[in-house]
Amino acid sequence: MEKKKPIINYKECMACGICVQACPFSCIDFVKINVNKDKKAYPELINNGRCTGCGICSKECPVEAIELR
Repeated sequence: MEKKKPIINYKECMACGICVQACPFSCIDFVKINVNKDKKAYPELINNGRCTGCGICSKECPVEAIELR
C-alpha cells in the first residue's frame, strides 16, 4: 500500500508556516514558487522520502489547505 503524501492547495494556503513547524520529519519547507506575487514563498514537500504520511501537517493547517492523497 502506497503512503499518502500532502498536497497543498495554494489558492487556500496563507503561507503561515504552521505546517513547516508541525512536520516531525522536516519534510516541508518554504520554497519560492510563482503562485502569488504578494507571498515570497510557499510550503512544499521537499523530502518525499522522509514523509510517512502521518497527516500532522494537514491536521495543523488552520485553513485546511493540505490534503493527503
